Amino acid sequence: MIIEGVTFVNSSERCIVCLNGGGTMVKHHIRYYPEAIAWVHSKCHQRIHDPENPMDVFIQYDFSDKEKFESEKKVLDD
Repeated sequence: MIIEGVTFVNSSERCIVCLNGGGTMVKHHIRYYPEAIAWVHSKCHQRIHDPENPMDVFIQYDFSDKEKFESEKKVLDD
């Protein structure tokens, strides 16, 4: 699915990490440029960003990309 230039790699019905449905899903940026988002459970999102064992397949960006994206978003929101 593509909405306003954003690619969603899965539906909000099933977590891309654990492959289970149900529960509340959150959006996780796999990359910022071009923007790709996956739906995941909150606990699965924590697993993706685990400092000791991150799930790198779901992190396809540099920290500078995240900062740039958030800065641009803030300008649009103001």
